[in-house]
Amino acid sequence: MTPLKQAFYTGIRFMPIALLKSLNPHRIILPYQHLVNDEQVAHIKHLYPFKGTKAFAKDIDYLLKHFKPLSVEDILQHINAGTPLPQNGFLLSFDDGLREVKTHIAPLLEQKGVPAAFFINTAFLDNKELFYNMKVSLLIESMVKQQVSPAQLERMAEIMGLPGRVSRGELQQRIRQITYSNKQLADELGEVAGLDFQSFLREKQPFLNSDEVQTLVDKGFAIGGHSIDHPYYTSLTLEQQIQQTLGSVNPLVERFQLPYKIFAFPHYDTGVSKAFFDAMLHVPNPPLDLIFGTSNHKQDISPRILHRFNCERPAIDIQSAVKGILAYTIGNTYRGKQIVHRS
Repeated sequence: MTPLKQAFYTGIRFMPIALLKSLNPHRIILPYQHLVNDEQVAHIKHLYPFKGTKAFAKDIDYLLKHFKPLSVEDILQHINAGTPLPQNGFLLSFDDGLREVKTHIAPLLEQKGVPAAFFINTAFLDNKELFYNMKVSLLIESMVKQQVSPAQLERMAEIMGLPGRVSRGELQQRIRQITYSNKQLADELGEVAGLDFQSFLREKQPFLNSDEVQTLVDKGFAIGGHSIDHPYYTSLTLEQQIQQTLGSVNPLVERFQLPYKIFAFPHYDTGVSKAFFDAMLHVPNPPLDLIFGTSNHKQDISPRILHRFNCERPAIDIQSAVKGILAYTIGNTYRGKQIVHRS
């Protein structure tokens, strides 16, 4: 975190939450996360930090103290029928369909009576495929633990296009730059490093299976699509964007008999064209009911597009995160920068 951001989050703690809520132009806040775990998770460890169970429980308690829990159905009724939303509501959501939803997240939410939405990549459901970013994390972990020989490192450097001898740090940095468009490199590197990603899937079961998702649905949690296999949408054609979107949402709706169609962007929605949203939200009979982006509570071209904020970082406690997003939203509104423009 930059010193400027650190100073902002330190200072914002002293702002009264009641004042920030009263100035907030929106009725709801939309925090999102991926996982909760008290242990290191090798396939996530080198991607992003996450909170433990005590911090997560504290987050829920803080939100319940200052906001009212909402469900996806509450929001849909508000949009479709004009049913009023309670002032200062919150909807939690979690991306990627990780197994921690079953083991850590859903049990606590159920205990505290908090609804949530879980967004799933259909290629990863039932542990059919491993997300390329997780392969990257496992590769780096094998290097950190000195499980890769100098000869293997040299071959891996060749695959990544690095000339001559390079340090482990340089190679790790280059591996971190693997994206969806060249994700096959992770498989090539894994083969050289002696990592069996299929065995990892079978043994570790990092994602939810269909029975576990059905249990979530039966308990009243919402399920939505998160693309088929987690690409960057700006690297796709419009046709591919639509295929990735409906290819995740529709199978979930059919498999779990969902009465709604909701979708959350993988990575981010910045740069996605108006044509995509027009295709997904056109009336009558829009293909999607709600779309969730990551543009920090900004308003978009349709009330059916809702923007979430990251509430996962352990370095920022829940009080600072919530007060920060409220202050950011208020500031953007007064400066006329609260609208997302699509072309």
